[in-house]
Amino acid sequence: MNTPRFQRPDGFAVRLFTVSDLDRMVEAGVIGYDERLELIGGEVRQMSPKGARHEWLKTGLTRYFGKHCPDSVIFTTEAGWHIDKFTYLEPDFLLYSASLRIEEVKSDDALLVIELADTSLSFDLGLKAALYARLGVREYWVIDAVKRETHVHLMPRPDGYAAVRAYDETIRLVPELMRQVPVLLADIPR
Repeated sequence: MNTPRFQRPDGFAVRLFTVSDLDRMVEAGVIGYDERLELIGGEVRQMSPKGARHEWLKTGLTRYFGKHCPDSVIFTTEAGWHIDKFTYLEPDFLLYSASLRIEEVKSDDALLVIELADTSLSFDLGLKAALYARLGVREYWVIDAVKRETHVHLMPRPDGYAAVRAYDETIRLVPELMRQVPVLLADIPR
């Protein structure tokens, strides 16, 4: 693990890790196989705990996507997504073309990325949104599991998404790249 050092804006030097480093740490037992971690820009981040609202919403959306996604679209939950050398994420939902295998999916291949926020709303709307925009994810939703409100992010740029809008659960949302799979959050059981 001969990883680069990085000087943070706060003055602290940190050592950046790669996805390969993370995999080796799991193999060596340094990190537990079942630990909920993501690698963001080379920094290992512990994920927020999932609450009951998060799990109910994830279950409802999983059932919904299972019934409504066409065969040409794969949806997966909490898949380990190796986006680049320094980025490993586990979005709650990743939807992509069935012509690809998960290890082939790059950020601009994602048809839709969804994060469910029970305790992680500010993180998902802040750092995660900035990261997904910088990586070129074309459509990113953050669903607030408490308010049942969806924050739709479109038009990624290096400095963030050009268009961000929040919708309550009574608005039918139509993903830009999957118009055949509209989502009405009010129809998802609580």
